[in-house]
Amino acid sequence: MIGHLCYAAGKSDRTLVLDRRELPVDERELTSTLLLARDWLAGRHDADVTTIAMIEPSADPSFDLDYQFAQYLPGPPPRFELRGSCGHSILSSVAVAHRLAWLSPFSTDSRLRVNVLNTGDRVACEVSAASRSLTFSVEFGYQPPRRLGDLLPTGTPRDELDGMTVSLVSAGNPHVFVDAADLGLRDEAALFAADPSVRGRLTDIRRAGARRFGLPENGVFPRVSAVGQYEYRRLAMLTLPAQVGSGPLPPADAVTVAAAAVIEGTVPQRLAERGWSRVDELVVDNPFGTTVVRAAVTGTTPDDTLTRVGVRRGTVRYDGPVFVEPLRDLMLRQEDAVPRSALH
Repeated sequence: MIGHLCYAAGKSDRTLVLDRRELPVDERELTSTLLLARDWLAGRHDADVTTIAMIEPSADPSFDLDYQFAQYLPGPPPRFELRGSCGHSILSSVAVAHRLAWLSPFSTDSRLRVNVLNTGDRVACEVSAASRSLTFSVEFGYQPPRRLGDLLPTGTPRDELDGMTVSLVSAGNPHVFVDAADLGLRDEAALFAADPSVRGRLTDIRRAGARRFGLPENGVFPRVSAVGQYEYRRLAMLTLPAQVGSGPLPPADAVTVAAAAVIEGTVPQRLAERGWSRVDELVVDNPFGTTVVRAAVTGTTPDDTLTRVGVRRGTVRYDGPVFVEPLRDLMLRQEDAVPRSALH
């Protein structure tokens, strides 16, 4: 089987992109196959892949690409998690689909539509191409618009969790937000330093959040963030599990905190309001950079709606194909390949 490796700026390891049509449908068989591929790449190519994207041309005329996400969990036992999504791997998927000529040639600010099978999200990417690299603006769109109250899994903007006041928000990926001040973090330097006791406290909150969401405590989700308001019209955020690499917020985290920051009464919304942040534009610092997120909402009450969330540009480099020898039998037969022209 031929896979493709891509590097997204801000992520230290590469994403492996595979043709979804060649992979097993059964979830247990699929995750076993992905583990084989990952272990082989680590042993033969020194590629410590933690995220895999599975893609195919979409049969739905509303989309250009169907995308499924898998996150490696080292265990024990090691396994792949198929919940949630990852903006970096979405961008890698578009880069590979472009190289495979599944997409029309890019023009200035081409707009591509990705169907996220894990979460039901509709993602639009504006793309500029240059040699082996692509530059993106990413917009998560909601059709029909999402009611803000439906982004609160418990139906309330704040909950008690492990002795702390938190906000549970799910805008694609489930997330727990806690006020950094409640952890005794009174400035950005203290937040970003996050000594072991702070990280341990956040880990306990994350595990309690997993139980509340009905998810495995040792899984990827929910993520947990301590959010602080220290500067005018800016938030600061430290997130666990720790981001791999060094860069601004991953797109999925940026989307979730932006959605949380417009829902009346949540921890991020109260902090954003205190700092005079704009409802339609959120500026968030993390230890590695700054992210600007723009949201289109009708208001801030539970009955108001979210139409789209956009994240500024990121860059993906296509690193080339790789023959995944253990999956040699999973080769798409010529008669199975559906020409893109037949899908529309």
